[in-house]
Amino acid sequence: MDTIASTADAVVVILAAGLSTRMGRRKPDLPWLDGHTLLSHVRRTVDEAGLPSIVVAGAPARAGDLINPQPEHGISSSLKLGVEYVRRVVPDAAVGVMLADQPFVSSDDIRAVYRRFRERAAGVHAVRPRYRGVPGHPVFFDQSWDALIASLAGDEGLGRLFKSRTDALWLDREALGRPDPAFDVDTPDAYERAVQWAKGGLEGHDGK
Repeated sequence: MDTIASTADAVVVILAAGLSTRMGRRKPDLPWLDGHTLLSHVRRTVDEAGLPSIVVAGAPARAGDLINPQPEHGISSSLKLGVEYVRRVVPDAAVGVMLADQPFVSSDDIRAVYRRFRERAAGVHAVRPRYRGVPGHPVFFDQSWDALIASLAGDEGLGRLFKSRTDALWLDREALGRPDPAFDVDTPDAYERAVQWAKGGLEGHDGK
C-alpha cells in the first residue's frame, strides 16, 4: 500500500467509507460517466490535479485502499485513518481531504486550493474553499492540525474546526455556470440529477 513517494508535498485522502444509508446502496460504486464510478471519477480528478491520493473505504475495498473496519463510527474515523496513514508514509506532507460523493469538484479547484495553501501566510494552517458561500472541498491542512483531527468524534467533520479556528483560511471559488462543486450525491434523486448535470442536461445545473 505504501506506494506514495516519500518526497510528496501533499497527499489527498478520499473519504469513501460512509454507510450510504440515504442512498440505499454504496455511493462510491455508483456508475458515472466514461465508464467510471463516482469514486474512480473523483480519484481521476485528483490525479489530473497532479497529487497522489489514498482512499479510505468500507469493506469490500480495492487493493491498495485503506479499510475502515468501523464505518459506523462516522466520518471522523475515516479522516483519522487517512491522516495516520499519511503521517506513516510522508510525515511532513500536507493532507488534503476529498469526498467520494462530490463529483463536481474539478482538478482546477484542487490546484487552486492547494496553491493557496502553499502560499499561505505564517499562522495559517488550513485552507478550505467556498462555492457561492457554501463550504466545500478539497481541504488542505498541515501537521499542526493533527491533534485537532484526533479530537473529532462520530460524524463530526472539518466544519466545526473551520468555524472556530483563527488559523483557518477560506478561499472563495467561482461556481456559476457549472454544476455546484459542493453538491453531495446523498440520495437516489440527487444521484439522478447529478448524472443529468454531468451529461449537460437539465436546467438548474448549479445544484440548487
